[in-house]
Amino acid sequence: MNLDWINEFLPQFRCPDTHQPLRWATPEDLQRHGRPADEKALARQDGTRLFEIDAGIPILLPK
Repeated sequence: MNLDWINEFLPQFRCPDTHQPLRWATPEDLQRHGRPADEKALARQDGTRLFEIDAGIPILLPK
């Protein structure tokens, strides 16, 4: 699935809880949260929360 469109909007994406900017999750972020290293997800800037991507759409819901 092509997720390139997310790069265009990534500067505007924010965590719904803390309003921190989001970034692509690194393999280390994914491992820390028990996710496969090849999974695509967004992470809060501090890396403490992941936002999964479901069918090409980032799920940015508050906790």
